[in-house]
Amino acid sequence: MQQLELMIALQVGQGLFGLVMALLLIAFLNEFKHAFLRHWALSCFAMACYFGSAAALLAIMQIDGVSPAQRLALSAFSLTAAYLHVVWLIIGAWEAVNERSIGPGRHLLLIALGAFIGIGTAMIQPFDTDAAWLRVLLRFTVVHAATGLAFLITSTMLWGALKDRRMLSSRLTPMAFASYGLYLLFTAFQSVWISVFQSVPDYVPYLGLIGFLLLILIGYSIIIWLLEIERQRATSALERVQSAEERLVHLRGHDAATGLPNRRQLQDMLFHEIRSAAINRQRVGVLSVGVHRFNLVSQALGWSKTDALIRRLAGDIRRLTPKGATLGRVGDRDFLMIIPHSGHRHKLIATARQILDEGATPLSEGGKQLHLSLIGGLCFAPDDEIDAVALINMAQQAQMRAAEAGEPLSLHRLNTDANQPRDLLQLERELRTGVKEQQFRLFFQPLVSLRARRITGFETLLRWTHPERGVLTPGSFLQEAERLGVLDELEDQILQQALSQLRDWQSDFSLPPITASVNLSAPRFQQPGLADKLSNLFDEFEVAPDKLHIEITESTAMDDFETGLNTISDLRELGCKVCLDDFGTGYSSLAHLRRLEVDYVKLDRSFLTNIDRDPRERDLTRAIVDLIHSLGMTVLAEGVETKQQLGYMLQCRVDVVQGYLLGRPAPAAEYLGAFERPQIILD
Repeated sequence: MQQLELMIALQVGQGLFGLVMALLLIAFLNEFKHAFLRHWALSCFAMACYFGSAAALLAIMQIDGVSPAQRLALSAFSLTAAYLHVVWLIIGAWEAVNERSIGPGRHLLLIALGAFIGIGTAMIQPFDTDAAWLRVLLRFTVVHAATGLAFLITSTMLWGALKDRRMLSSRLTPMAFASYGLYLLFTAFQSVWISVFQSVPDYVPYLGLIGFLLLILIGYSIIIWLLEIERQRATSALERVQSAEERLVHLRGHDAATGLPNRRQLQDMLFHEIRSAAINRQRVGVLSVGVHRFNLVSQALGWSKTDALIRRLAGDIRRLTPKGATLGRVGDRDFLMIIPHSGHRHKLIATARQILDEGATPLSEGGKQLHLSLIGGLCFAPDDEIDAVALINMAQQAQMRAAEAGEPLSLHRLNTDANQPRDLLQLERELRTGVKEQQFRLFFQPLVSLRARRITGFETLLRWTHPERGVLTPGSFLQEAERLGVLDELEDQILQQALSQLRDWQSDFSLPPITASVNLSAPRFQQPGLADKLSNLFDEFEVAPDKLHIEITESTAMDDFETGLNTISDLRELGCKVCLDDFGTGYSSLAHLRRLEVDYVKLDRSFLTNIDRDPRERDLTRAIVDLIHSLGMTVLAEGVETKQQLGYMLQCRVDVVQGYLLGRPAPAAEYLGAFERPQIILD
């Protein structure tokens, strides 16, 4: 009697352990999202049901008054649970090894098969006293043998999947499953021995204790395995973040197609070379090199072959680059060479002519010879200018004049265009007159939500309707406006115009909710009390703060990082959304991005430059988008100009897009009809 009570107690204990394991695996499933844990939790729950019902059967066999039908029902339930335990164990192991879920059709089929076998074996001669040996064979021996084989199969599958991983669980988990499988096969063999020889060894009642301990070992091994998987995933995620950040840093300063320094890096390098030349009383040459009739070549070859051609051309020009000089790429067809310690002007001019002449050697493509002619523009620091950006522009303008004149090389000459202001005093007068007479107007470019498939907001873009020079973009006057002290008053007008337009949209009940994004300059962003000033404007125009999105560049946010954090916090507390503009062109890292806690991150258009030609660019963009999403931020991509780029933005899970494909900057009135077309990006 004591042995029977021990067997019942051990089975109850194993049932409770199975229930605890099921709950624990469900908790791990909710935390780690591994699909196989769902089926292993079901398997543990079925095991708990099997051991619980088996213990109940042992108990009621000692009780008088229990009908055979009741025992049959309990036996059928027990056997069904046992075979479902096997089914879910194998399904979970398959999912763990293959890292994908089994189809619902197969899942239901296997469940039905397990239930059919369990109920079917219970119904075979359930009441025939002469068939007791058959019932023991079907209800105990076969069940334990099948379950043991299932654990051995699971052990083999896990060993094959984990053997190459350097983890404790890669050895412990398969061993634990194999040990329990061998234990179950031994108990099945033992039942056959008892049936044949009609003798029960003394140790049989204590076998359940060994099984209990092996189940505990399996539970511990699974927990260790899951924790080690998550540690490896965390390490892998960190490595991906570091790799993505390293590639992002590289892309900020290099052209994707050629690997040469891009315009931003060239500007920084030229700035330092100018400073060094000023100290040493030397000259720096800036040579812009372009491919003549580039558009014809690219149309004839296609983008892929054109990229390969440009890379070969870059290699040829690099070999001709003087010692100490730097070659970079500043456009689809344009290269830029910085030549420090230039010496006499005539020597550098001769060198430039030689580079243009020898760099134009024929290139073979598809078995054909392509004869490319190179054109160049040359300027000098400090002779022509000491500002790096201005020097690059001068060199490119000289190159354009060379192309127009049909000459291989042109030198920079002073701009005598009558439409340009002759001095800063004249420009200052024009700017102040423009502000006073409200010549500055906002244009609006739509922001399209890829999830909602409609326009959800607009970016405001400033235009100057100059009485003599026509409509001017900010690039031709904004930097000077800041230098001349006109920017502050101009930005006041920008905010007022944006809020006035938001009020008009807000009062039109036929329109969906619309937002407006306004770019703030670094001086305005760093002004104390910015949030308070905006709050007063919101009250004045009766506009909800969440309808205004404040855009700041990376450099603006990083100039005074701690102050920037406080300003962003104040703006978000007020209710404004904050967007980090031109992400990928500045110098903030992903770690800084996490601390900034902005609402939106706008990817620079450079992310789209080669995305339709280079799979690595798509992978990088997808990784960066996923990382930004993991920080709880919305991703906006600018510069979408083709349907292919739009398709890749959908694949990369970008949230919001803008670009010429979806709408060009225009007065707000021109977009009223667009709100009636919610499926705008499908047109």
